[in-house]
Amino acid sequence: MIFSPDAFTGSILTVEGIRDAAVILNGPTGCKLYHSFLSDRQFPRESSHDPLAFQDEFYFGQPRVPCTCLDGEDFIQGSLEKFERALAAVAAKEKGLLVVINSPGASLVGDDLENVIKKAGLQTRCFVVEKTGFSLPADQGFENTTLTLLEHLKFRSLFRPLNRPEFTKKVNLIGLSLLHKHWEGSVAEMKRLLSFLGLEVGAILLAGTSLDEIRESNNAACNIVLFPEYGRRVAEWYRKNFGTPAVFSPLGAPLGFDANESLLREVAAVLNIDPAPALAEVRKARQTSYQQISRFHSFSGLPKGASFSIQAESSLVFPLTHWLYSYLGMAPYAVKLLPGSDPEIARSLKSFLTEKGFCEAWDRDLSLESVDIAFADSFTLQLLKAKGCCKAGIEISLPDRGYIHFIPKTYLGVSGALFLLEEIINGLRST
Repeated sequence: MIFSPDAFTGSILTVEGIRDAAVILNGPTGCKLYHSFLSDRQFPRESSHDPLAFQDEFYFGQPRVPCTCLDGEDFIQGSLEKFERALAAVAAKEKGLLVVINSPGASLVGDDLENVIKKAGLQTRCFVVEKTGFSLPADQGFENTTLTLLEHLKFRSLFRPLNRPEFTKKVNLIGLSLLHKHWEGSVAEMKRLLSFLGLEVGAILLAGTSLDEIRESNNAACNIVLFPEYGRRVAEWYRKNFGTPAVFSPLGAPLGFDANESLLREVAAVLNIDPAPALAEVRKARQTSYQQISRFHSFSGLPKGASFSIQAESSLVFPLTHWLYSYLGMAPYAVKLLPGSDPEIARSLKSFLTEKGFCEAWDRDLSLESVDIAFADSFTLQLLKAKGCCKAGIEISLPDRGYIHFIPKTYLGVSGALFLLEEIINGLRST
């Protein structure tokens, strides 16, 4: 069973990942409640959550994702009257960009929402996303909505010379979303790691960034694609329109020491800068981890030889599988990719498993194996533990169990590698 979000959720959280933008959901209340909760939990904007402050019509006590609250009659006779009232109310409350997203049912009604927006004089700050992807994988909804947004925005500079002589220190991070676990910690860690290369991060498409940062994003030296499923098409859009080069790690997301070194070398090669200072930071983390791992191994024999299973998107599964096998000596028994995974990375992962003698692990259901430790979302881990299919579990993707984090965490970068090692070693220690 797969619990991953769909493109409808991905589309909503794409917009909600922008600091000064908001979704107007044209659909029934049932489509609003979870998305309002999730966007506010993943990216809280209010200093406190007082439901009484959001008793306005269309908000229903939640600060995010106002909704037109369509009912059966609206699906028959049309929703324009409710949409007109919702648009006026939300536009008065929200001062930034407004993005209208239809629920799957509302999209079948065929109301001319763009005409309502035009009559209200809001066409410069409001538009409709017509193709979210609905039940397709979440990453497709994310990219569809991001591309629609980029086409709608007016960039500060329309043209970026393809061979500009001056060197800019600004780079963009692409393919990071509110759908990614610990995204805030990931942003902070990538900024820290890239600073060793003398680089600063401009826009993060799209997690915690602003409209101004997006409008200036075409002047970056390059786009660093962290999760190809969420950024390959976006990076191509920038290359086609502005000539901005894109950087991908051959291993996928920068998870684990090898993948981080690979990404840093790629960035340095594209920008013709020395990667040594950043690579030294990775080496320092390797030394730190070795001390703890060697002590643990001396009395337990682990983590070498421990078995694992994993279910996530390919950009997480490949670097994690590669790292667990190559660095820790762990054995993959079941490796399952979620729908929408990047085909190129998936092929590399399959080749890696075959080369190392674990071809039977490829595309294997996690419930068919009993392993020492499993990596997946919270619901999948609960099922696996209930069936006795894993002794310990580590959440690497949403949905999670709702644990409240006060300190930003991440699985990316050097800090992320050490944090993940901490969870792995302690997970094995408790088995």
